[in-house]
Amino acid sequence: MISFQNTKINWRDFLKFDQAKSFDSITIQNIADEAMINRATFYLHYQDKYDLLDHMIEHVLLEIEDVYDPTNHIKNKLLQTNKLQATILRVFEHVEKHRFFYQVMFGEHGVYDFRHKIEHVIRNKFKDNLTELGKEKNDLLLPEELLLHFASSAFIGVLTWWLKEEPYPSPGHMSKQILRIILKGPQVLRG
Repeated sequence: MISFQNTKINWRDFLKFDQAKSFDSITIQNIADEAMINRATFYLHYQDKYDLLDHMIEHVLLEIEDVYDPTNHIKNKLLQTNKLQATILRVFEHVEKHRFFYQVMFGEHGVYDFRHKIEHVIRNKFKDNLTELGKEKNDLLLPEELLLHFASSAFIGVLTWWLKEEPYPSPGHMSKQILRIILKGPQVLRG
């Protein structure tokens, strides 16, 4: 099966439909008309519109998994804050690169399944952080699942806020601010 990037289907055009109306109301004919292909060509590449959407989501999630690698900022079980900031920067740059995609996925007619999947990816990456730091469940002051769900939900919440901002703070600015929150905590930073 061919990736959505290799077909005539422009995923940005496809997403415009989703931004304007609910995903359920988009038809294969709408997609084919926008891509200037016939329905038979669409079905050569995808089973249905959900298959196309799954390909798009899979592509973006694989990219973010590659971008967020705990081994870049944890060495010898020690967190290297300057490299952590670089990792956070790469995540925000990735989201900026696919800004329209993320805005649609988190928007009014967004796809809940995407939010669930990206939180799962981020939660697993945070769990990798704990593993790289040599932290065992017994070492934590909170239950591991609570900590992981809180951190991943907070991060996705910040991304959702950032995607709505116009003009939006730069990825560099965001990486510095997120690092400050991670290192000092919201209680200290509120003044």
